[in-house]
Amino acid sequence: MKVTKCVIPVVVVALFAASSFAAELPISRVVLFSSGVGHFERAGTVQGNATVDLSFRVDQINDILKSMTLQDLGGGKIGPVTYAPQDPLSHTLKSFAVDIIENESLAELLYSLMGAKVNIVTADGPVAGRIIGVEVQEKSVGENVVTYEVVNLLTGKGIVQVPIWHMKSVTLTEEKLSADLEKALAAIAASRDLDKRTVSVSFLGDGTRQVRVSYLLETPVWKTSYRLLAGDDKLFIQGWAIVENTTDADWENIGLALVSGQPISFIQNLYEPLYVERPVIQPQIAATTRPQMYEGAVEKEEAGGPRGDAGPRAAPAPAEEARAMKAAGRAGAGYVMLDEAALARAGVEAAVGAGKVGELFQYAIDQPVSIGRQQSAMIPIINQDIEGTKVSIYNASVNGKNPLNGLKMKNSTGLHLMSGPITVFDGGVYAGDALINDVPPGDERLISYAVDLAVRVDSKSESKADKMSIGLKISRGVLTVATKQVSEQTYTLKNVGADARTVIVEHPLRSGWKLVEPKQADERTAEVYRFEVAVEASKSAKLVISEERPMSQTVWLTDANADEVAIFIHAPKISDEMKAALQKIVEMKTAIADIENKIDEREDRLEEIGEEQDRIRKNMEQLDRASELYKSYVQKFAAQEKEFETLQAEIKKLKADMVTKHKALEDYIIGLDIK
Repeated sequence: MKVTKCVIPVVVVALFAASSFAAELPISRVVLFSSGVGHFERAGTVQGNATVDLSFRVDQINDILKSMTLQDLGGGKIGPVTYAPQDPLSHTLKSFAVDIIENESLAELLYSLMGAKVNIVTADGPVAGRIIGVEVQEKSVGENVVTYEVVNLLTGKGIVQVPIWHMKSVTLTEEKLSADLEKALAAIAASRDLDKRTVSVSFLGDGTRQVRVSYLLETPVWKTSYRLLAGDDKLFIQGWAIVENTTDADWENIGLALVSGQPISFIQNLYEPLYVERPVIQPQIAATTRPQMYEGAVEKEEAGGPRGDAGPRAAPAPAEEARAMKAAGRAGAGYVMLDEAALARAGVEAAVGAGKVGELFQYAIDQPVSIGRQQSAMIPIINQDIEGTKVSIYNASVNGKNPLNGLKMKNSTGLHLMSGPITVFDGGVYAGDALINDVPPGDERLISYAVDLAVRVDSKSESKADKMSIGLKISRGVLTVATKQVSEQTYTLKNVGADARTVIVEHPLRSGWKLVEPKQADERTAEVYRFEVAVEASKSAKLVISEERPMSQTVWLTDANADEVAIFIHAPKISDEMKAALQKIVEMKTAIADIENKIDEREDRLEEIGEEQDRIRKNMEQLDRASELYKSYVQKFAAQEKEFETLQAEIKKLKADMVTKHKALEDYIIGLDIK
């Protein structure tokens, strides 16, 4: 049954091909996208049942299978599209009786042919037999040990060992093995073959009919270049499209359209057959029944079957879907049929002139175009006046001393200008080269093409903190100090030329900075401000740009000392409430600091007494207790002990007082809320 299923479709296709009329469909239209793909349309007539053979490179087949669209405009049906599949090499090699997938040496190949009949020719004569296996042996040659591989053969005379290095030739006796080895090697060679493949398209019907075949292929990105003539009072632009025909077919009198935009396009492997890895299940063997032990149930299941959802059931197809499926069946072979109107709505039909196609912009070439295979061509797409004025453009990061000659150009052509180089001519003389990115109709762009040596620029910057704008607030024990950093940039422009200049100064747009002066730029991009400065001939002009950035500082009032807090009492624009609060905090911190100083003084005196008493004890150990000096030391020692006790009492009292004042300060600070 398996053989029948594989053979019948092949026979049907072969019979169909034999009875079909072979037709040719030349390329009639090409639409090239700036994203690197091209839409190709072939059109022509067929008669009756016809087959069109199209030839493509192997690397193009995936695009063909993904995008090919077929139309029979005479009421016919679309038949099968046939092509030779490209099975994965590893899967193909596994179908042969000879395994050469991982065998890199003759020994490995012979080992994989275990049991095969071979004829081996050696220097001593021929040997015939079945391969038992391959083993490694060692042999002493002088002081060295040589390792070599030996094939074990079962012959009519018993088991014979043949060293591989001794063989001159090996022949597979079995024709199937020999043929499979040759086929496997041919498959490996074919996997490196990037030649063409034939895709056969079938049209089924009666009489003579118009048919179309269209598809997408990878193509070079079409490019644009411009020539811009800058006169005294107007600009004129000429644009050219650069198109390459890298296909293997001539484009003869085709309709050509060029589309700017970047539709998403990708390649998916549809050509190579894919196989799902299936698990290997071992046959089940009935086991001997063993005694079972059962546990008691905790809960009983409700009657009527197990709880839970048995899973969603497939909903019947609605009437609309059924009718669509029936119509698809009438169309033939399950292919989706598109009429001319449908393709026009999808942007496939030719357009005259230029205009939007969906979200893209298309240049439709008015005249038929002919470009030979592997040839390129330049095609004019724009040739008209364009709005714009001469300017000089200064950006310190580009050239710190001079601006660049440039143009402020508005796309008044009504066409979408694609990115590309511009060759600028001023007064009929080459002036320089420029670049533009995509410019939609009505949009403006600056272009620069040369260094303007007639204008010199000096740029100086200054940054400082604006202490006059300081602001204070206290909340939850934190003093927040708000100030502003001011940055001032001065551009001095000197025009030493004989003509007046309009200089566009580009100033960096920095995050966190606010423009103060001038209040507004003439233009702003994502990265720069632009200011237009008029500079008369042989005169200078200045542009001063002032920016400010808010800054803040936080001070934990409980941790700061009195001097750190006192600094903010003299801040400008401070409120009376804030000033009184800060003064009180300074007074309270000063009082605490005085207590700390007193404690330190007394603790230092205690340390002195301790050191002096140690000295007195050592001296008293050397004296007679009845001596006057000894008695004097005793009196002094007693006085120091009394002083020691007094100091300790004072320290204890001061520390208690300091704790009370600290608590009062913390309560006061936490209770403040001044804005």
